[in-house]
Amino acid sequence: MGRTISGALIGMVCTIIFYFIPVVNSVAPFLGGLLAGYYADGGFGGGLKSGFLMTVFMIIPGFLLGGVLVTVLRDAPVLGGFVVASTFIITIVIIAHTAITGIIGSVIGALLAERKMG
Repeated sequence: MGRTISGALIGMVCTIIFYFIPVVNSVAPFLGGLLAGYYADGGFGGGLKSGFLMTVFMIIPGFLLGGVLVTVLRDAPVLGGFVVASTFIITIVIIAHTAITGIIGSVIGALLAERKMG
């Protein structure tokens, strides 16, 4: 379980870093999940666990950044109400994208690590 948690943390950090690189940001969760699953090295089940944990860990910074955005822009005259209403929806969409592609990448990474060993 220790390698699964550390793999998920590595995947989360890599995903956040990859989100800042243009063009790569569209596949950032996949690449982060690939690294997480490869490090966790638990076959299909280990990849699934590390991908799920990576998603859970990504929820925290996602909602923190969304909360900061809402706090800063909620009193803006025209955009305030729109930003407050749409930030939650945008955060959910980004987390769903991260979850789906991250779990797929994590499972593939774990299977690749298992194949390398076998």
